Amino acid sequence: MHFTEILLIAFSLGIDALAVSVSLSLFLKNPEKRQKFRIFFHFGLFQFLFPIVGYYLILIFNIHSGRFGNVIGGIILIILGLKMFVEGFKKEDEKFDKNKDLTRGFPLILFSAGVSIDALSVGVSMALIKKSIWFLAIMAGILTSLMSYIGIGFGKNLGLKFGEYSEFLGGTILFLLGIKVGFF
Repeated sequence: MHFTEILLIAFSLGIDALAVSVSLSLFLKNPEKRQKFRIFFHFGLFQFLFPIVGYYLILIFNIHSGRFGNVIGGIILIILGLKMFVEGFKKEDEKFDKNKDLTRGFPLILFSAGVSIDALSVGVSMALIKKSIWFLAIMAGILTSLMSYIGIGFGKNLGLKFGEYSEFLGGTILFLLGIKVGFF
């Protein structure tokens, strides 16, 4: 594969992470440095690892995930988007536990896996056409991290501008992205 083709694939894999980063940043309103780091680091890490996992799964077990993996990833993003959207309707004192950080633990794993399901399929495809996965995986991880970092900054600015409506906007973005990833 040519360098340009690998960059385009890596860029297209990072678009979902960009949108989810914007959405998370909207929900957090003013994310701390640690939260920003966790988001872009984990999104990039998962985007690096998933193509490798897909590549070696097909080589070792001769399996193919097909659309099933995308549907699972889409459903995860839809559920997280709906939860975020519903939080927007609650009064400030009833809202999601502010001590619960969406950039830690299981929620972060769900977000990271949800945006990386496409990368698993790319790894499978690369194994099927007998192309090396390593350079693509590295580029996908790096570009996804950069795009996520940009998305966090963009979402923070939107969150500060739209204030109370930012949770609705963030939830809507995740919901629509989940439909796109899972069903189109």
